[in-house]
Amino acid sequence: MSENISAPPDTWFGARLLTHATESGSRAALVFEDRSWTYAELDLAVRRTLGRLTEQGVRRGDRVVMRGEARPEAIVTMFAVTRMGAVLVPVHPQMTGRELAVVREETEPRAIVADGTFLETLPPGTELRLPWAEISDPDAPPVEADAPPAGSDVAIIAFTSGTSGRPKGAELTHDNLHWSMVNGMTRLPVTEDDVVLVATPLAHVAVLGGLPQYTWAERGTVVLAPRFDGGLFIDLVRDHGVSAAFAVPAMLSLLTRHPRFDGPDLDSLRWVLAGGSPAMSSTTTRLLERGVKVVNSYGLTESSAGVTYAVLDEVADRPTSAGPPVPHVELIVVDDKGAAAPVDSVGEIWLRGPSVAASYRTSAGPLPVTDADGWFHTGDRGRYDERGRLEVVGRAKELIITGGENVDPAEVENALVDLPRVLEVAVGGTPDPVWGELVTAYVVASAPEPTLDDVRHHLEGRLARHKWPRRLRVVPALPQGATGKLQRKALTELSADRPPADGTTSTSDPTTTGDHTTAKTRHTQERP
Repeated sequence: MSENISAPPDTWFGARLLTHATESGSRAALVFEDRSWTYAELDLAVRRTLGRLTEQGVRRGDRVVMRGEARPEAIVTMFAVTRMGAVLVPVHPQMTGRELAVVREETEPRAIVADGTFLETLPPGTELRLPWAEISDPDAPPVEADAPPAGSDVAIIAFTSGTSGRPKGAELTHDNLHWSMVNGMTRLPVTEDDVVLVATPLAHVAVLGGLPQYTWAERGTVVLAPRFDGGLFIDLVRDHGVSAAFAVPAMLSLLTRHPRFDGPDLDSLRWVLAGGSPAMSSTTTRLLERGVKVVNSYGLTESSAGVTYAVLDEVADRPTSAGPPVPHVELIVVDDKGAAAPVDSVGEIWLRGPSVAASYRTSAGPLPVTDADGWFHTGDRGRYDERGRLEVVGRAKELIITGGENVDPAEVENALVDLPRVLEVAVGGTPDPVWGELVTAYVVASAPEPTLDDVRHHLEGRLARHKWPRRLRVVPALPQGATGKLQRKALTELSADRPPADGTTSTSDPTTTGDHTTAKTRHTQERP
């Protein structure tokens, strides 16, 4: 299979939205709170925003950083930027100004789009600062794009945590996103009659290249939740007849624990797509018992979203399976020598195909995503079963996945290294049945020992809140090998052998109860 497969010329990102506006303009495309947009209305909003961006000086090929908040203006901006041939750079809504500085350095954006309050907090720069109200003027004249973007043009630069402590921006072309859509629509039962609920930030690759895009391609309706909350999720399903949804496993775990989960308000929900972190068998089983089928999946930012999807009727047989690979992706599991691993043997996951990005954008120039043969070495570990279904079993890259969000330990450690009274610091993930992992800081400190509140105060404005440690453990020494290298596996084992004091886990926030100590740990603090 060649990684240079090109998409047809009318399959640029958002092309089907334009087609539906002409052929099925009265169908509902987007719902947010008490407002809805037909396909014709959504396309009109896109063309007006395109005109405002052009008027402000944004041109084809320019990078436009957008704060990925769950709001309709972000959806409109996403389509407007990519339609005009500019490059969308979505960032997590919790991203701080300091973190955004890395994105600005790597992408050299022409403009930043966000709410006015956030824009006012940014340090001086040469880019345009465009508040939502300025580019979403309902009275602005609509403008058509001069020409559709080419398939090889970069549509989106999606930043993902790496292992070096510095985020990397994967350059996703219109062709990459097209083939991701082809793959997803081949495996997921999305139809024009579906009403799909999305409750994740719009910077998530599963929104940029996943289920919402498939839904719009099929002329279905997307319901956008302003935030995730179990009760709100259930209300939206009831009020809009939601038939399918995307959520990370942590969200689904909280949903199954909601007191209204077994009530009639979820009756219209037929299936959910789960992704962003390894599947949780207990959550999958609970949803199946409720009559909601689960499609576990595996995907990455670099692959433009999903590369495997579980078969609906097979989930009960193996609830942690992420399913077989999609048609236009080659996926192999290799051993330490790069040879194919036997069935049911764990190895590193490699993949290649037309949905896989070719490069990361950096200020020093493009950095290849794949090796010379086109394989992307994901750093994830998994195994195939005898029926060719993939199960993801962990991370080889040491990333922490909490609530479906990637957290790089090195990035958090770098932010904590100058915390007063901290002599040494290491960050790891503590297994948690709801959130997958909790970010945990292990510190060697002098008296008086820092508290978790000290840590959070120190990180305010430095890191997004989902990266903040939920646990702080003061230890006499960090586990190190003979060469002085930190042994992260020992940190994980230290966390794994310490159950909560009362054996329970909170269902409303990512923290377990109790104050735990071992011979190796002097003091532990936990917070939501």
